[in-house]
Amino acid sequence: MFGCALTPFALAGFWVADEISGSGRYVADVAPTAADPAVRDDVADRVTAAISRSLPGMDRPATADLVRRSVNAVVTGGDFPAVWAELNRAAHRRVVSVLRDGPGRAASGWVVPWRAASGPGGNTGDTGNAWDTGDSVDLDLTPVYGMARRELAAAGQADASRLPDLHPRIELLPVRALLGARTACDWLVRLKWALPLLPLLPLAAGVVLAGDREEALSGAGFGLAASMVALAAGLAAVRSLCLPVPADGGPPSSAVYSIFDALALFPRIGLRVVFAAGLITAGVVAIVREHRSSREPPPAPDPDRSEASTLVRGGMRCSSQGSRWRHERR
Repeated sequence: MFGCALTPFALAGFWVADEISGSGRYVADVAPTAADPAVRDDVADRVTAAISRSLPGMDRPATADLVRRSVNAVVTGGDFPAVWAELNRAAHRRVVSVLRDGPGRAASGWVVPWRAASGPGGNTGDTGNAWDTGDSVDLDLTPVYGMARRELAAAGQADASRLPDLHPRIELLPVRALLGARTACDWLVRLKWALPLLPLLPLAAGVVLAGDREEALSGAGFGLAASMVALAAGLAAVRSLCLPVPADGGPPSSAVYSIFDALALFPRIGLRVVFAAGLITAGVVAIVREHRSSREPPPAPDPDRSEASTLVRGGMRCSSQGSRWRHERR
C-alpha cells in the first residue's frame, strides 16, 4: 500500500511546514508551556546560575535564598507568559533566517513568503542572527535575567544593580542541523497544502482499480492504522534520541522536552484520528460483508449432482442387500 506508506510522511511534513512557515502557529503552540513547572524551574535554574557567577556573597545562604526567591517571583509572575512568548517568537525568527538565507547570506527570495513578524513586546534579546550565538539557535533569557536583577534590587540587594549584562540561554536546535535541512524545508513549505493529497490519490486509485474493492478498502484501513503506529514510534524516537543536548554533554533541557511535546500535539492528534478512521473503515467493511452474507439465501442444489448422489446411494443399498442375500444362502 503505497498510499499507507506515504501517510506518515505527509502528516509529519505538513506539521513541519506549518510550524516553520509562520511564527503565529509556533508561538501559539509553545506559549502554554510558560505554565509548565518544568519550564519555570529550568529558566529559574539558568538565571540563578548566571546571577550566582557574578553576585558577591552568593556563598551565604541568605543571599542565595534571596536570589532564588527573586528569580522564582519572576518566572511565576503575571508578566512571564508574555515574555516567554516573545522569547520563542525571536527564536522562531532566527530559525527561519537560517533556513531561508543561511549563515552570512542575504535573503534568497524564496517563492513562499515566510512571515517573520516581530510582534509587540519590545526588546526580547533577539540579536538578529541565528549564528551569532555559536553553533545553536537558543532561547535568549536576557529579559528574564533583567527582570530578576530589578526584583533583587527591589528586595534590598544593593549589588544587583552592578551585575554585568549576561545572556543565559536554552539551546533549541543546532545550526548545522538546520543548514542540512534547508532544501527539504524549502520544498515542504512550497508543497504544504499539496502534502495531504499525496497519500489520498494512491489510496483512492488502489481501491477503485481493485478487483475486490471491499477487500482493498479494508486493507487500506488496516494499513493506515499500522502507518500511524509507525509515526507514533518515530515521534517517540525523535523525542528520546534527537533533541539537542547541551554543550557539556548532559541531557536535553526540560524546557526543550516541554516545547517539543507542545509542538508535537498536532501530529499526535492527527495520527490518532487517522488511526481511528482506518480501524473504523476496516470494521465497517467487515460488518457490511458479514451482514450481506447472512442475508443471502443458501445456494440451490445442483440437479446433476443430486441425481448422481441418488444413484450412488441406490447402488450402495443394492450392494448391501445383495451381500446380505448371499450370506443367508450360505
